[in-house]
Amino acid sequence: MRKKEARKMRRKSRVAIVGAMTIDEIVYGKQSLERPGGAPIYSGLGVTIAGGLAGGYISIGKDFNYSLPSYLEVIEKIVFERTMRFLLVLDEKGRKLTLKFSHGKMPIDMEKLSSWDGILLNPVCGEIPSTTFEFKAVAVDIQGFIRNCVEGEEIQNTNRFNVSVKSELSVFHANRDELMASGLSISDLHEMGYQEIIISDGHKGFQLYTKNGQLKLEPELVGNYEVGNGDFLLGTYFTLRLNGFDTRLASVYALQFSEVFSTLGLNVLHH
Repeated sequence: MRKKEARKMRRKSRVAIVGAMTIDEIVYGKQSLERPGGAPIYSGLGVTIAGGLAGGYISIGKDFNYSLPSYLEVIEKIVFERTMRFLLVLDEKGRKLTLKFSHGKMPIDMEKLSSWDGILLNPVCGEIPSTTFEFKAVAVDIQGFIRNCVEGEEIQNTNRFNVSVKSELSVFHANRDELMASGLSISDLHEMGYQEIIISDGHKGFQLYTKNGQLKLEPELVGNYEVGNGDFLLGTYFTLRLNGFDTRLASVYALQFSEVFSTLGLNVLHH
């Protein structure tokens, strides 16, 4: 089955992405640019490309002067004085991410999310409170929960992850470095309520862990686009599972979508 057929099959699940919009300053050598970012953009794109409908329960600053993506339905917009802002410096040695501006916690009204099929909790830097989330289907990305989030300092994964879930379908995502920094094992995550655990490993693909075993997916094609890849992967896999695909097929199609995203980035919708 081709990717386009995967998008057309079954009904369109409605996925609400909870998290902050950001302003990202990106420096590569002598080149620099500023652009909007945040999980609602990248996970929302993943939801859309996998055949779902994406909603955004977002925080945003008064200084955010960009248009929101057309594929993202705004469920709730919580406005702060300033948008979360990051400085990302890329060079041959790797990448350095620094938090420039932050804001407080987002109040989350679960009643406003009750009509959605699933919620995807994907903070960028501590804006979602750590608690137990109970919903019919929940996806969680560890990244923004374990970051230290000190303005003016480089991002470090030093905070404890203590978000548990109670759900009929629960998906967790981290990259391998984040998992190691958390000190948690796959068994620990299962005990916290996560049934399906995706661990990304950069250009090597990802592994899916369930209570019945594990599955390793390796890409045939790896592009140079390296912003939002984990957010996109989680959005595609979660949506495919909500749309009725089993874990194996959801993994295969999520990998294929991610291969295209790594090449085309935000232009993947036109593929």
